[in-house]
Amino acid sequence: MGTKVNRPERQNQKLLSIGWAAGIGITLVEMQFGMEYVLSHVAGHLSAIFHWLPMIGTLVSQVWK
Repeated sequence: MGTKVNRPERQNQKLLSIGWAAGIGITLVEMQFGMEYVLSHVAGHLSAIFHWLPMIGTLVSQVWK
């Protein structure tokens, strides 16, 4: 019928489950910080590109005259 799990094995399973849960939580937090870092850098690069666009447009219009 039902098999009994001895006490040390049950405790090991609990510790393993807690370890997995903590690892997944840490991974999710690290991914969130990583995405914030990437998005802030992308926003910085985009603002730099938008500052250059008028100058590039002027240069291109001068070349094509």
